[in-house]
Amino acid sequence: MTSPERVSTEDQLLDAQRKIIELEAATKTSLSGSQFLVLLMLGPVFLSFVSLGVLICYKTLSKPAEVAPHLDIVLVAFSIFSGPVTAAAATITSLMGDEIKAKIGGKNEG
Repeated sequence: MTSPERVSTEDQLLDAQRKIIELEAATKTSLSGSQFLVLLMLGPVFLSFVSLGVLICYKTLSKPAEVAPHLDIVLVAFSIFSGPVTAAAATITSLMGDEIKAKIGGKNEG
């Protein structure tokens, strides 16, 4: 026969394993429909911003004589373009933050 201590230990282990499984399931992030649409619409904005930055750096380093007269205009355009990219990042961050708050609120209620 098993001792009461062993049964208690087994119950504690099973309970700990159940809690670990619940925590793993709670930490997985999935996108809602609105988050997916925001990423779908704003993803190209991020990609074009990054590719423009890479292109500016590449052209400036490879052909500085050709780029130097126009570099101020290019950098002004790049800085103007950074406004929408920052707004897009703020939108995505707030959506992800709302999801985290909803998960935390759901845990407190449950």
